[in-house]
Amino acid sequence: MSESVRRLLVAYDISSDKRRDKVAVALQSYGERVQYSVFVVDGKPADFVRMRSALGKLIEESEDRILICDLGSREAAKERVSYLGREVSLTGDSSALIV
Repeated sequence: MSESVRRLLVAYDISSDKRRDKVAVALQSYGERVQYSVFVVDGKPADFVRMRSALGKLIEESEDRILICDLGSREAAKERVSYLGREVSLTGDSSALIV
């Protein structure tokens, strides 16, 4: 049985501009930016292990912080997140027909 796709909310506070840029670029390869330093990442647990490892290599642990919140399955997470103001449309939130 395959694991279901989960949704993470990832936010960062990085003190160095250079490291911050590298973290942002890395996160763009895993998910979608919804705020300046906040990303939504959909994937399976193995994807998240790789992401955490990649991000861990980019930060200075004594100065930087990355918050990773597991919002549950992608479908359930859609119901848990709401917006005030302009809503963000995420790629994984639309219906898709895969042939």
